Amino acid sequence: MKGVSQPFHAVMLPWLGFGHICPFIQLSNLLVEHGITVTFLSPPTLVPKIRPSLHPSIPIVSYDLPPITGLPLGVESTASALSMRLLLMEALDASEPQISNILCKLSPEVIIFDFVYHWIPPLACSLGIKPVLYYIAAAISAMPMKIFTVLHPRKLALTVSERLPVRFVSAITSLKPYEARDLLQNLRKHHNSGMSPCSRMLAVMALSSAIIIKSAMEIEDTYIKFFSSLTGKQVLPCGALMSKSPRGELEERWQQWLNKFPVGSVVFCSFGSEVCFTNEQILELIAGLEMSGAPFLAVLNFTASGEHAAKQEIVGERMGGKGMVHAGWVQQQHILRHPSVGVHISHGGLSTMMEGVAGGCQTVLIQQTADQFMNAKLMVKRLKAGVAVKRRSKDGWFTREAVCEALRMVTENDGEKTKKIRANNAKLREFLLNESVQQEYIRTVIGKLQELVLSQSC
Repeated sequence: MKGVSQPFHAVMLPWLGFGHICPFIQLSNLLVEHGITVTFLSPPTLVPKIRPSLHPSIPIVSYDLPPITGLPLGVESTASALSMRLLLMEALDASEPQISNILCKLSPEVIIFDFVYHWIPPLACSLGIKPVLYYIAAAISAMPMKIFTVLHPRKLALTVSERLPVRFVSAITSLKPYEARDLLQNLRKHHNSGMSPCSRMLAVMALSSAIIIKSAMEIEDTYIKFFSSLTGKQVLPCGALMSKSPRGELEERWQQWLNKFPVGSVVFCSFGSEVCFTNEQILELIAGLEMSGAPFLAVLNFTASGEHAAKQEIVGERMGGKGMVHAGWVQQQHILRHPSVGVHISHGGLSTMMEGVAGGCQTVLIQQTADQFMNAKLMVKRLKAGVAVKRRSKDGWFTREAVCEALRMVTENDGEKTKKIRANNAKLREFLLNESVQQEYIRTVIGKLQELVLSQSC
């Protein structure tokens, strides 16, 4: 048996969305830097995208997604098709024999896994491996789960919740109707699967030996305590896990374009690889950016329907070169750290939101789904370090005027509210960039995991 001061071997198994994969990479890198042996599991097509960011000493072991009816061949992440996520979950369920074989060969002490793998805890315990859930969202995002404390037992709660009206869910969770409607989607099962995304989450919370959460007490102490009481588990905050300075140089095209503008003047607008606004909402967004008068770079995804026509109309230079709309991948981390970029409009994914703050950007949110709604409440209402674009309650529609108003709220330096938001944003940035605090968090997590490895219970 290993002593508490000795290292252990951890296997990392993220969900197949890059908003989840990136935090797993960040945690893996920090564990390795502190002497922990790490192995990363991934479908083969994602390895080239993971390898450049992963510590060179960490091996990636590939597993194949079994064919599932309705899932196109080669689709192995939500970046390919967010609408396929339930089918991807089914494919991951079917990969259990492969994962079991890999774990038997590697014989790690710990497996750190994501919310979709409800079968990992019993499998890991049968192999003498400690199963640890890595909750990559903010603790506040678990608040809507209080619905299950009203409707007991949990199985009954899930069954009843699938049929609850939006108005009831909205009232009990304090979510707006369009946000509650999105939550209900996570309660519903795919016709080929016996589990909804929410039931998967509840299962892994109940069965894990411990839970690591990508958060810090300085940011949301009250919600971390709530999360622990909700799950009845030892919750280990691992800090904000900010990325190191990105490797390489910013592409010359964007470097030259951004260099034309004064420090902190450019609005960078990006929503990740999975968010697709309707073409009508894209037009409102761009009109709002133009209405603000600020230079902007907007990186957007277009829906398949009418994509060609929309791209022809929207993509390219706007406002005589003062604005730019781009479709496709860009070096987001490099752009967020460019001196000319001063505002970041995003969907409110936790990692993306904090990367923007760490890069020195003011925060404007147009949240889209699930945890992002609660992240916005954390940033806007609790931390008071950003603003959210006003949305129509029934369907989430936003106007160009609302986009413009939100932008001016974080850029008009003479207003008292603006001054307070900017001051709180700067305070949050100082915390996020505090390396000694981050190192203390990761050392504490490692110590707790070492104690867990030594314990007899699973």
